[in-house]
Amino acid sequence: MSIVSFNFFVFIVIVFALYFCVPIRFRWCVLLLANIAFWLICSTWQLLCIALIPIGITYCMAIIIDSLNATGGKSAAINACRVIAILVDVAVLIAFKEVNFFIGIGNAITGIFGVKQLAFITGIIAPLGISYYTLTLISYLLDSSWGLFEVQKNPLKFLTYILYFPTLTSGPIMRYKDMSGELFEAKRFEYKNLCFGAQRILWGLFKKLIIADRLAPFVSALKADEYSGLYVFIGIICYTIQLYMDFSGCMDIVIGASEILGIKLPENFNAPLFATNLSEYWRRWHITLGDWVRDYVMNPILKSKGMQRLGKKTKKGLGKKWGKKIPVWIAMLVTWFTVGFWHGGALTFIFGSGLFFFIMIAGGQLLEPVWKWLIKLLHINTESIIWKMWQRIRTFLLFSVSISFSWAASMTDGFNMLKRGFETFNPGILIDGSLTELGIDGANWIVVFIALIIVLIVSNLRKKGSVREQIASCNIAVRWIIFLVLFFAVIIFGVYGMGYDSSAFIYGAF
Repeated sequence: MSIVSFNFFVFIVIVFALYFCVPIRFRWCVLLLANIAFWLICSTWQLLCIALIPIGITYCMAIIIDSLNATGGKSAAINACRVIAILVDVAVLIAFKEVNFFIGIGNAITGIFGVKQLAFITGIIAPLGISYYTLTLISYLLDSSWGLFEVQKNPLKFLTYILYFPTLTSGPIMRYKDMSGELFEAKRFEYKNLCFGAQRILWGLFKKLIIADRLAPFVSALKADEYSGLYVFIGIICYTIQLYMDFSGCMDIVIGASEILGIKLPENFNAPLFATNLSEYWRRWHITLGDWVRDYVMNPILKSKGMQRLGKKTKKGLGKKWGKKIPVWIAMLVTWFTVGFWHGGALTFIFGSGLFFFIMIAGGQLLEPVWKWLIKLLHINTESIIWKMWQRIRTFLLFSVSISFSWAASMTDGFNMLKRGFETFNPGILIDGSLTELGIDGANWIVVFIALIIVLIVSNLRKKGSVREQIASCNIAVRWIIFLVLFFAVIIFGVYGMGYDSSAFIYGAF
């Protein structure tokens, strides 16, 4: 059941009606039933049973750790419980999503010695949302063991939190300390939540149906053949735009669907197109994943005793300024590897969605004195609008190049694609109509451009606060005009109808 389908919106209406019809203290039970129903509609009961294995083990280990903490238990026992739960969570994720990556590594090693190769496993169907709820389980286990909140001892409430149905498609990744109050405390009907939630859903449909799905045929056409020159770079840019509109549109829909119930989900985007460097881009893009790897991968590594000792040694040998960067770069390397591996168990993902950013960020820090010298030499005003615009364009292009590796079947294919971009000089395709022969005609390109301008305007308005609050402060006639135009834009220009097969959300495959 796609979240842009009619069935999904009927499902939301039913959940909404039931949620506010039952007594307040039982409303979380409606959410639990909705979670199970959504899972069974979108997946199977067998996969639900498999999902319950890591969920149940994490729940039990969290309670055991809480008991050990309360009675002054040994740290070794607490650590053992943590390790067991995390290993089970990660093992199940790898078994369903990344097992072929390890088979490939094993074959590469055994092939050196002439040992028979293992066959790759095909046709694996993973439990719904496994990449997202696995991270949620790990964050719950660690936060509860660190005493950041009281352990949830009701297994059904715990299940309600882990499998909250709007987040199963593509996140966002939830933290229990933020969501327990939202899910289990009294929620009364508020007209504002209904309006704002519906508006957020409408905005998500605008981005998904008008922009992302309209660009999809063009991107697919360029993927299917070995085009060269500007075709490559236009395709890379369009894929990045498609990915952003697809993922952020998905987030708008699920956050809006949850907001209708009065349940606030964490934001996952903050106008990444306005970022001036790659570090800032990732602080604005997939925010909950960035926060997760920072809190549970990077910070624990930096705080570990071994890294603290290394930091002291490098400061003595290299000086304070550069010595303290070595532990940070090591932690960054592991963190970005984790990000890339989470996106997909293949070198293309590990590099394109992970290590590429480590190389760019660490390299930028290493060359920082050179950049400062060049800026001073060329008398560049770093506060000027032109410089800020250049930084944003540069950052967007670097991000686009990195993400393009998810197209490729291998690292070699990825680099060959970029190589083809420089092999041919064909700027004529911008004016000779060639771009209108690859799945999008001229009229559809105009729709895309106008829609993108609207998205940029709205993103810029976010600097002043909530756009919906800004619109709510306008005259009632203005408000209705804005939302009616948006509604009819989706109805008229959205890609759907007879013969349309709703394309899956791209991040749902990660």
